[in-house]
Amino acid sequence: MRKGNPHKGFWFYFGRVTATIGILLLLIILAIYLTVPTYSFKEPRPFEGEYLYNPYQDMSPDQWKKYHFHCHSRKYFGLTNGRKSKEATIDSVYQVLGYDHYGISDYMGINKHSSDREGYIPAYEHGYGLIRKTHQICIGAKSVYRIDYPFMQNLNMKQHMLNKLGERSRFVMPAHASFTKGYKVSDMKYLSNYRLIEVVNPYGNALEHWDVALSNGHRIYALGDDDTHDITNVREVCRNMTMVNTPDLNPKHVYDALDNGLCYAVEFDNWYHHPMTLSEKAEQVHSLPYLTRAELVDDTLFIETSAEKMQEVKFIGQNGKVLKTEENVAQAYYVIQPKDPYVRTEINVNGLQHFYLNPVTRHPTSIVMDRRLDQINWSQTILYWVVYAVALAAFAWYLFKKKEEKKSQGNAD
Repeated sequence: MRKGNPHKGFWFYFGRVTATIGILLLLIILAIYLTVPTYSFKEPRPFEGEYLYNPYQDMSPDQWKKYHFHCHSRKYFGLTNGRKSKEATIDSVYQVLGYDHYGISDYMGINKHSSDREGYIPAYEHGYGLIRKTHQICIGAKSVYRIDYPFMQNLNMKQHMLNKLGERSRFVMPAHASFTKGYKVSDMKYLSNYRLIEVVNPYGNALEHWDVALSNGHRIYALGDDDTHDITNVREVCRNMTMVNTPDLNPKHVYDALDNGLCYAVEFDNWYHHPMTLSEKAEQVHSLPYLTRAELVDDTLFIETSAEKMQEVKFIGQNGKVLKTEENVAQAYYVIQPKDPYVRTEINVNGLQHFYLNPVTRHPTSIVMDRRLDQINWSQTILYWVVYAVALAAFAWYLFKKKEEKKSQGNAD
């Protein structure tokens, strides 16, 4: 008879325990992937209708506030790349810069720092993925959704994640969409059920993603963030921001403004490659020009800022096409054509600051309705689940039989 080895020591059992844990983790990840429902997507279509919705039509130029929703503090012993960003240091830096709100969005955790502060907005960055970072910023988060698809994600998974996160947050926003191509440009044609996208991010802007979404009838609005990881590196701070038109810092008013598009993304040009001190950046921020007019008069869109002149103004439409460019003007305008599903505006104020305004969009009536393209295909989903269950059962049965055969062979020896 075969006898067990009495000299099996610590490393043998450590290996067995490690292997068991690894197998369990793989099975859990496999189960998460295999239980994603299958979606059917309606074919999108461009904005259409006689009514032009302009998010800035009734704005108050004296109510612009400086916001930032994407910043990391030091968590998990620095493993999440928060490096030297302690909460108190984050406070001191952004207060010097004069931001009205700077949101800490740690990975998979809502940071309660300054939760007693006026205008506190709970937020976090969702996603475990390291290779293709299909991440989302959850703004106004009620709780953290622990499930994710850490490796590759298909369109079903991305849509399902937007839906699940949206149940737990006021806004779910694709983050750094062009970084590592976590979100493909082609995905934006079909993805729906989200309002915001991080168009301006230091790791890569997502203007092409935005235009594809808009060209397919998705009313999506732009935000800009620093995505700060090392708050002590002055190069990383104040590279982007979001201007929000709100009478105060009350989160409800801020949410309403974001939902209605009363905001725009700001990008500061070349501040990383041509370093400035924190005080120099603060001076630039405090004197930052702002949007004073984005008004529709009949079918003509008029654009003005507090700057004496704007270096360049571009009006951009369907499929990202530049419709008109004006240079060195105090006021720019564009006559919206019946064939224009949407028109958005980019402003190069003075070569240092760039504004990305939200679009004027077409709709059948003044009651603006958003389109949902996704719907769970339950018949296909159940069919796939049955196939997966049968395949797993067959594999388990195969392993069981192999174990029984080995046991029988051992007894025979």
